[in-house]
Amino acid sequence: MEPNKAAYRTVKLIGLLLILEVVALVAIGGFEFFQIRWGGLNLQGSRHNDVEIAVYAMFVPSGILTLMSAFSFLFMRRRGWLLAAIAQGLSLAVSLWLYSWFQPSYVYPIMAYCVLMILYLNSHDVRVVFLSKQGSGASVEG
Repeated sequence: MEPNKAAYRTVKLIGLLLILEVVALVAIGGFEFFQIRWGGLNLQGSRHNDVEIAVYAMFVPSGILTLMSAFSFLFMRRRGWLLAAIAQGLSLAVSLWLYSWFQPSYVYPIMAYCVLMILYLNSHDVRVVFLSKQGSGASVEG
């Protein structure tokens, strides 16, 4: 099955949505980072807020993977789908870990966005675009 122009638009839209996710992660990280009172930073004490902000750095690898996958989607590279799925899974895992320990309010939108992106990544239009490039007789059931 040959993908149509709408399928290619869907893939480009996913690339833009992934870039939007990276921008949102950077914005949340910047907000959390500038909230720290650096003079009194005590990671061993009972100040969970400082520890929570320090742990936010765990989103850096998933942010880098998300940015790489966004550019792969925009340039129509096949590895973009796998990078995006790994990045969304990593972001979701970090969010769930943060939720279980600190329950920060910013993890709810991150978790929701990750779940929606995984669902969108597994849509029929996206699979058709990437399987049509494979060319080895693979079929997509849909």
